Amino acid sequence: MARIESASLETISEQIAQGGSGPLYLVVGDRVLSEPAALRIGEALAAKTGCKVETYRRPAELGPLLADLKTYSLFSSAKVLVAVETAVLADAGAAAQLVDEALEACPIAVEEDVALSERQRRSASRLLQTLRLFELDSEAGSSSDVIGTLPDTALQGGGQASGRRRGSRQIEEVRQQLTGLLDAARTAGLQGWAETELGELADIAQRGLPEGHTLVLAESAVAATLPLVQVLAAAGRYVAVGQVEAAKGGGWQGLDLLARELTQETGVTIASAALQELARRTIQRRETRGPTSGAVSADSTARFAAEFRKLATLVGDGEIGIQLVEGVVEDRGEEDVWKILDAIGAGQADEALQRIGRLFAAAEDTVAARLSFFALLAGFARQLTALSNLIDLAGVSRRPVPYPSFKTQVAPLLQAELASGGKNPVAGLHPYRLYRAFTVACRMPTQTVRDLPARVLETELRLKGDSGQPDVALSSFVCELASAARPKC
Repeated sequence: MARIESASLETISEQIAQGGSGPLYLVVGDRVLSEPAALRIGEALAAKTGCKVETYRRPAELGPLLADLKTYSLFSSAKVLVAVETAVLADAGAAAQLVDEALEACPIAVEEDVALSERQRRSASRLLQTLRLFELDSEAGSSSDVIGTLPDTALQGGGQASGRRRGSRQIEEVRQQLTGLLDAARTAGLQGWAETELGELADIAQRGLPEGHTLVLAESAVAATLPLVQVLAAAGRYVAVGQVEAAKGGGWQGLDLLARELTQETGVTIASAALQELARRTIQRRETRGPTSGAVSADSTARFAAEFRKLATLVGDGEIGIQLVEGVVEDRGEEDVWKILDAIGAGQADEALQRIGRLFAAAEDTVAARLSFFALLAGFARQLTALSNLIDLAGVSRRPVPYPSFKTQVAPLLQAELASGGKNPVAGLHPYRLYRAFTVACRMPTQTVRDLPARVLETELRLKGDSGQPDVALSSFVCELASAARPKC
């Protein structure tokens, strides 16, 4: 596939000013960046033709917009429409985010001759788009059968609205809600995006619209393999404005793009340290795997922008400083659960509890987040117990060793086949993760390690109903583990 070349906003604006314009433009990037860029193109077109820009955000249907553009206006010399986040050009990688948006109006009751609200129509449209991405016929069989064919990966959660990744039970609940939503969509006669809309867009790109009529699409994700995207890029009507992505080693790439756009909008700058802190408190990854694993939740960048605008209003003139960010913006940013375990293993209870607080604050379902983290913590505790027994069985010395020596000399002993023939519980663990657990197990008193299974069970019972203060039960267990793992001076 040929590399897609992006035109610049300046080049497109200059072409429009000189009288050169096209019927269809595509702006791709984070919504905080793509929407204002699309509006600038629309405003440049409107200024040349003497009309107003009409903006549609996450429209429930695309057909009426296309039909309107193909019709000559009786009251204006031109029509310029900006459509934001239609997802009509998305690929399967965007399915999880679309499902989250579909769930916004769920659960929904189905009645005969149902008249869906605009919000419900938008949610139903997102579901129908998701089915199209997986080439599923929304009318083929019962709604339950159709929804049952969606892969779990599309239902695990794609954005901040869903909190952390959904488990199997939550996925089943999502399927039930989507089944009801599809029933409602069928009753209301909704069709959703279809290949016909893509065909119409391709026809518009090649054959055009009535003179002065233009559609500008602002999308956060597109399938680069679509011929339409290639056609628009070749015509110089495709603009990539950038995305915020997770950087290797932590942090975020693309923050400068957001800061530049928001500074242009508000007239207020932000200090470098304040920018990093604002991002830390607001931005989260989308919970996906594979090539999009570094993708950032569009909901969280929108929150970043909203908080920036609030801070800019408070500042008035000048620069946003880090103290203002710390005092005003709630800390609901990304939290790495593995760093929490690392803090516990290092004996740093205060840091672990602070990170746990951030983890729960960022989750929409605190109870689910608490239980999910406890499951990970319980696994860590069981791992320590098993590892302590393996250390004794293998005759390994309980003293610190450098990682290179551990990897070549100690790890093979700990991960060897058991004499009993049973499965070694740490056989598949990465050597470095095993090394971190080994150092913790070696520091913990033997009796504490032996008591861990009982403490895990006790804490689980308290979390699931035996205690009216589940956070206290979890915090107590975390502090106990961290205290036992604290390096001795």
